[in-house]
Amino acid sequence: MYHGGTVLDFCCGSGDYLVPTAAFAESVIGVDFSAEMIIGALRRVRTMRLANVSFVVANARNVPLESESVSMSFSFSSLYYMANVQEVVRECARILMPDGVAILEFGILHSLNTIVCRSYPELAAPYHIPLIDVYRILSAAGFVVEQEISSQLLPMWGSRPRWLRPLLHRYWKTLMQLDVGDKMLDMRVSGSWLLRRFAFRHIMVCRKVT
Repeated sequence: MYHGGTVLDFCCGSGDYLVPTAAFAESVIGVDFSAEMIIGALRRVRTMRLANVSFVVANARNVPLESESVSMSFSFSSLYYMANVQEVVRECARILMPDGVAILEFGILHSLNTIVCRSYPELAAPYHIPLIDVYRILSAAGFVVEQEISSQLLPMWGSRPRWLRPLLHRYWKTLMQLDVGDKMLDMRVSGSWLLRRFAFRHIMVCRKVT
């Protein structure tokens, strides 16, 4: 478990991950482009009287923080809604100290979930990328992947398109959430060598080496 230092939450939204992070970090900074989201997160932090959490309203591609000023950063459920995600990853690397850790979640293009997302044009536009591009972007930013966690081989939501409905039934979600040893079945299947490139969610635990 990581302890101490300053932790940065890229695209913190309403602060779901800020509160548990504040328990082990010296300080936590939440960054989001939405002032409305920041206000909601700030209200939550004040209610819980967390004195070590602060916020910045900014675009994730241009965060007003000094280079090499945080020891850890993370971004969950956000990068796959961003165009030019490579710029966000570069900015994350810029702010991170040498040998610092970044935990970044990507959405993979060649997945069933992408097909479902494209069937909902009324929702936020997705920016999913091939897994090979994830490796390329991280390497170009000076990151080395130390751990990769894959999940969501099957879509866990939606009822479109019609031809995919047999795999969208709630039965599959229940089945894939079953524990098999120390992991959910979904993670075991999605992490296999043959299928991992088709799993939608990939959490990359990286270390900055340059």
